[in-house]
Amino acid sequence: MDDYLMQRIETITTNQNNMIHKFELLSKSVDEMKNILYKITDKIETCAKSQKINNEISIDREDPDDFSEINSCHSVISRLSISSKVTMTTGLDRDTVRAAYEDVRADSSPTEWAVFKFEGARIVCSGRGSDFTEFRTHFADDERAFGYLRLQMGDELSKRKKFLFVTWVGPNVSVINRAKMSTDKAIIKDIISNFAVELQLESQAEIDIDQFRDALNRAGGANYGTGTRE
Repeated sequence: MDDYLMQRIETITTNQNNMIHKFELLSKSVDEMKNILYKITDKIETCAKSQKINNEISIDREDPDDFSEINSCHSVISRLSISSKVTMTTGLDRDTVRAAYEDVRADSSPTEWAVFKFEGARIVCSGRGSDFTEFRTHFADDERAFGYLRLQMGDELSKRKKFLFVTWVGPNVSVINRAKMSTDKAIIKDIISNFAVELQLESQAEIDIDQFRDALNRAGGANYGTGTRE
């Protein structure tokens, strides 16, 4: 029991250190964003002054530099106006996500997994199938995604289906997108709500069907076979 407690303490300590490291990276990103906003503000003020001067004096129309500066200002203001209309809230293609979710859960369906990815600012179903090898190909190092799987558990006398929900955050995903993952996950779990185990994966080595089965066995409190006779 002492060894078990020590292992748990070490795991908790490691997780805390990881969280502190991620928080430091997030703080650094916030500071970088502030610097960018300060530069944009300075540019807007410069543009505003240029436009005010333009209203007060006559511009030499033969001097291309004057028009270049003004056009540059208009371009910046136009881009800011457009970007301000872009929503930062993640949406959900409820029809495709729900259809895939119900397909995986249906006993009569051969579909055993579905993958959900970000298409712009929306989460959509990007694929579904029955071959686990194909399932693994849907998770790139620079992407975020979710997966929902149906696995047959139990022995030859007691077969049963269990469901697993996975969150994928690739090792090359930015700190900001990592921070958004908890809220984005809550959005898709509004539909994908029935599963025995939830896992967060961050490396290709973790996308392993044997590890998935082991997690389901541990969650079920018993160690059975796969439901097939050798």
